[in-house]
Amino acid sequence: MRARWIFFLVAVVLLAGCGPEPLPQEKPDPPVEEPETPDNPPNPPDPPEEPQEPEPEPEPDPAALLAELREGGLLPPWQAGCLDIHSINGGRGESFYYIFPDGTTMLVDAAGGSDWEVVGEDGSGILSLPSTAYSSGNVIVRYIRNFAPAGSAGLDYAMVSHFHGDHMGNFTNSFTKFGWRPVNRNGEPVTSINLDKGDFLLNGLPEVGFSLPFAKLIDRGEWDDRPSNVWLSAPGRRQNYYNFIDWTVRTNGTVRESLAVGHTDQIVLNHDPGTYPSFEIRGIAAGGNVWTGSGTDVNTAWMPSSEEMMAHLEEWDPNENIMSCVFTLRYGAFDWFSGGDIQYNGRSTYSWKDIEKPVSKVVQKVEAMKACHHSTSSANSTALLGALRPDTYVIGVWTDNQPNPDTMKRLYAASPAVRVFATNMADSRREALVAAGLDPDTFCTRSGHVVLRVLPGGESYYVIVLNDSDFSYTVRSVHGPFSCQ
Repeated sequence: MRARWIFFLVAVVLLAGCGPEPLPQEKPDPPVEEPETPDNPPNPPDPPEEPQEPEPEPEPDPAALLAELREGGLLPPWQAGCLDIHSINGGRGESFYYIFPDGTTMLVDAAGGSDWEVVGEDGSGILSLPSTAYSSGNVIVRYIRNFAPAGSAGLDYAMVSHFHGDHMGNFTNSFTKFGWRPVNRNGEPVTSINLDKGDFLLNGLPEVGFSLPFAKLIDRGEWDDRPSNVWLSAPGRRQNYYNFIDWTVRTNGTVRESLAVGHTDQIVLNHDPGTYPSFEIRGIAAGGNVWTGSGTDVNTAWMPSSEEMMAHLEEWDPNENIMSCVFTLRYGAFDWFSGGDIQYNGRSTYSWKDIEKPVSKVVQKVEAMKACHHSTSSANSTALLGALRPDTYVIGVWTDNQPNPDTMKRLYAASPAVRVFATNMADSRREALVAAGLDPDTFCTRSGHVVLRVLPGGESYYVIVLNDSDFSYTVRSVHGPFSCQ
């Protein structure tokens, strides 16, 4: 009986495990999505991650770039903090292009001599470069456009040191002979020129200013403010200059001023002056007035007055050179002197013709200078060179009597180890220097564009000579670095 009960219980258990499967549970309905309406806009997508600005690459070290520069290379572009001084050789006079440490630009003089550069016509025997097919203004414009700071469309300053054609551009009615172009008072091309109607020739300064607008134009003063002999000899050049000024003032808003002798607040850094407080340009002389060396005081009595000069113009025959704009430039420990064409010729008869004498009393030793009056015989006196004692001497040569042997001897007496850079010296001049006991083969160059690049802070500089036979501007030689004292 007991065995039957056990069997019965086991059967019940087995039958319970084999019962029907449980019904599946119903899944809940999915939530109903409400339609998109203005009151129920869709959820905005997650904003994309903003791209990370790449870290700016550091500016290359300008000193390292110049240290690696070799013949045939290209001059590295100007960099902020550098001071560039370019002596542009076009073969028709002088032109110096400056890039200040903050990118402010200045052109001093725009060569435009005429018949002297034409071989075989009582000329100098020195061909213009890269060839006589190019006007000097065209050469200058091409050069500036190649080396100007990025974004520079014109010139902050242009200066005419004095009113001679090899510094500002000549005027002649035979303009077609030299490829110069005339325009009317509105800058429109014409085939003939009428100065009385405001026409002007595009040569030298006007040609440069026609392509590269000047914000400010500085000169030595009006032509009849202490008139020189060009008042009588160059009425066409004078009127051409005034007609160009009228056009550029109306067209570009150019401001014209006379060089402010004694002042350091006329030619200034326009873009970032606070970063370079050691930069300074001071007007030393202009129009026969000379800084006294004290504050902004000016000696206006070194030369006769304008009225006296006009009354005795033919008798005294004052040379325009002595009216030149003179200035000094300082950046850190670097000092530069630019004296236009000042000279001392005629001082034995009229002491006031020696404008170098009062200038020499208010200047001091410089690292480098532009040779006064192309280093000819009547310029760069013992007194002036003794005060300046340059380490580097840049000569804007364009005729076959430059440089003068006696002038070079005065230079070596003042600075025995001076480095000489000449832009366009004739072979015949080399022979004359050798005959005088000088060795022009010691010159760092006798041709080429000459560039001084002062490194940031003004403690040292390089001098680079560039090819002037075409528009490649490849490097011919590199000199430096030289320390500033």
